[in-house]
Amino acid sequence: MAEPLFLLQMAGEPGSGKSALAKLIGRCTAAVVIDKDVLKSAALAEGADDALAGAIAYEAAFAVVDHLLAQDRSVILDSPSYYESIPNKGAAIAEGRGAGYYFIECFCPDRVELERRLRERARLLSQPGIEEIGAERMTFTPPGPYLRVDTSKAIEECLGLALDHLGMRDESLD
Repeated sequence: MAEPLFLLQMAGEPGSGKSALAKLIGRCTAAVVIDKDVLKSAALAEGADDALAGAIAYEAAFAVVDHLLAQDRSVILDSPSYYESIPNKGAAIAEGRGAGYYFIECFCPDRVELERRLRERARLLSQPGIEEIGAERMTFTPPGPYLRVDTSKAIEECLGLALDHLGMRDESLD
């Protein structure tokens, strides 16, 4: 029996662990992971300015999300969700395709760990560096229920919480 179709939007500041958690959830659920930073980096590499590259990345990401859901493929969209329209658009696309809609906001309260993650990651062209920690940005979340995960905890614990949120808990994690 096939798993229920879903769109999971990951959100949170750079270094919060959303990409690492998205990849693990994708492996456990066979969902396709779309990283907004990969799309934005490609647009920047082709000469788009930052604002245009961001707009292109989000439009392309949502077009691909819709396309994959139409093929009965579950999707995880990895983006910081700095615009109010992001969760609204994701929820609307999921509803239009008859898919479940979920949202997880990742945060890392341990600033030393956050700095380590940013320093040690392979940085894409569109990703901010360690010098931008603490920049005033607001993560927009959906009006309904969503999960907020402290990623300074063990990744297995975070994965378990995420799978519970999706209603797909893997008993082997217990």
